[in-house]
Amino acid sequence: MKKTTFLLVFIALTICNSLAQTPIFDSTKVYDTVTDNDNFYLFSTPKPCFNPVIYHWAPVKVMVQEYVPSDTVTVYGVAIPLSNYYSNNPICDNITGYKALLMNRLGISPLNYRAFSFELVDSVTLNRSQPRFCWFRYEDNCDSAKSLVAPCYEFYFDTPEQMNRMTDTFYVGRYWDIENTPGISFQEYGGEYSTSIPSTIYQSIELTEGYSLDFFFQAVGYQDRKWGVFFPIIGFRCRPVSQCRLDSYWGDVATVSWNGSDEGGLYEVQLLGEDGSDTTYLTSNKTLVFQNLSDSVRYNVRVRKQCHYATSNYDTTVYSDWQSDLYFGTTILPDTTGNDTVVNPNDTIVNPDDTLAILRVESEGFTLRPNPTHGKVQVIMPETAKGEQLSVCDLAGRELLVRTVVSTTMEIDISTLPAGAYFVKLTTPAGPTTKKLLIQ
Repeated sequence: MKKTTFLLVFIALTICNSLAQTPIFDSTKVYDTVTDNDNFYLFSTPKPCFNPVIYHWAPVKVMVQEYVPSDTVTVYGVAIPLSNYYSNNPICDNITGYKALLMNRLGISPLNYRAFSFELVDSVTLNRSQPRFCWFRYEDNCDSAKSLVAPCYEFYFDTPEQMNRMTDTFYVGRYWDIENTPGISFQEYGGEYSTSIPSTIYQSIELTEGYSLDFFFQAVGYQDRKWGVFFPIIGFRCRPVSQCRLDSYWGDVATVSWNGSDEGGLYEVQLLGEDGSDTTYLTSNKTLVFQNLSDSVRYNVRVRKQCHYATSNYDTTVYSDWQSDLYFGTTILPDTTGNDTVVNPNDTIVNPDDTLAILRVESEGFTLRPNPTHGKVQVIMPETAKGEQLSVCDLAGRELLVRTVVSTTMEIDISTLPAGAYFVKLTTPAGPTTKKLLIQ
């Protein structure tokens, strides 16, 4: 038994590498978290009280779930929260034995009055579904303590003949050919509810024409009462960025960063000045350095994500909402005497809708001396900085030298760096503090 288990795990671990495929989920990346408050999936209503769990059901090949749209919807694919029982083995996009399904129910089966006849509308295997990864958070509205964040794989249909527009009750789910997924043991998730609401799960032993399509049975029993095992994808997911922040600013140069998913796509960044300037940037990074700024202009930075979706059905780019609450800079206004009135750069106005908003970011948390310098620079920091990270970065934000703070006074050898402008950044749990360093 132990030898058999070891062999299965070994096979599982080598599946991706053997066909030169990469895992769909990368543990080093950041992905979106989806909830039933989002509108790009369709959710069953009413939503019952439930316990979010791994769905332990009989290994039936075909499993679909019922959905009743309130209006016509286009079903682009199916989102399935699932994982591999062998946790060290990633799920790769070369798997052909697991596919997403879109189906209709035709009526009572002519073969068995307890069964139903179904028809297949569309299907797509994992290896050609343009799969994407996200997290799905199951939340019990009746008990906030009952929640579970599950890995979720999105399958997109790729049928050139049609767009799947559904006007009445339809079904989405999966076909799992266990024999053709060696070393993979899929675990699916769902919210398990009581018997107060009928099961919406239907099962069949196969997916071939004829016999098996006329033998779909409604799942019964407590274990088959699940909410949200399969979700129809009815829109394209493109999350807004979050926590857009000003990392450093000293009049003519500013560094802005933001949080967002790492699943590809570009970020569109607008730099809007009160002087009427308007510049748009496209970047795949989550940090951008603005140079040649005016020290007498207040700026607003707006960021949104570009998300590209393409199959043989469509090729489209969708956009997230703008994140636009970041302001920085100094506004100089003419007074009635003809002289300029300068807003004190030490002031901070936290309301971005105020006429004058100044964000001061150069903290007095540490000191550089001498500055400008060459060869070495001395950094003087508070006692609380011990154990934190001190780094020297170029204007693009790339770390060139990194040191751990061991005392309140440190000397850094910068003799290997060319003359020019750099950042010195002190990273603490409260966030980074940045100073400008000039090397002669």
